[in-house]
Amino acid sequence: MKKYLLVLIGFLFFTSCDKDENIDNPDDRFLELAYDNNYQYPDGFYYEKNLIGYVYYENTVSIKPINERESIWIELNTNDKEQSKTWSDLSNEYSSVDREIIKEIETEKYFEIVRVNIENVNDTLLSRVHRSDYFISLHDKFTDIDTVGIYNGEMSTDKVKELIEYLWDCETLGLYDKVVESKISESGNEFEHYIQSLYVVYGDFGIKDMIYVYDNYFQLNKSNRILTVNRELIKEIEGEQN
Repeated sequence: MKKYLLVLIGFLFFTSCDKDENIDNPDDRFLELAYDNNYQYPDGFYYEKNLIGYVYYENTVSIKPINERESIWIELNTNDKEQSKTWSDLSNEYSSVDREIIKEIETEKYFEIVRVNIENVNDTLLSRVHRSDYFISLHDKFTDIDTVGIYNGEMSTDKVKELIEYLWDCETLGLYDKVVESKISESGNEFEHYIQSLYVVYGDFGIKDMIYVYDNYFQLNKSNRILTVNRELIKEIEGEQN
């Protein structure tokens, strides 16, 4: 009887260990977030809510006719509201869709011209230009991201965190990952902001999805106010098979 009891205890012990290993497998969390259609950001992450329309930041490409466009895509900035409207008008003129202005908005971060498709009232574009006294983009979106831009706002951990998460959310960084973790710290002459993110590449029929996990390290120099980022791929996880 004692022998059988020991065998039973051993079986339960190893079963429990296997179960714990599955629970503690860090890949499980990434897989769960990757396939959660309602998840994009962790609690406390700054993002714009309840937007009506598609956000588009006017840039060095959008304000030129097709035959004059170069392979440089940098989002524009100004402190002149009329200049931002002029750029929005030019972008609309060279667009394949004609949208009329229905509203103009100004915030600490940007100038916004709300435009609606004259043939489809459900098609709304939020045409924006960065305010120079908040942020100046230096990133060419046709290249890998390194130097992000110049931040001219308040130098505090809360405000710098808001800046970086705002730029992530509005797609100025050109990164479309889900955010797993976001935290900021201050050290000497710089702010350091860490964002862990994941991106899903869905496979064709018979091929598994792939989940790529990245560490993104942002640094804001307090002296020159230049924001940079270093992006590192740290993990590749096989997902569901299609």
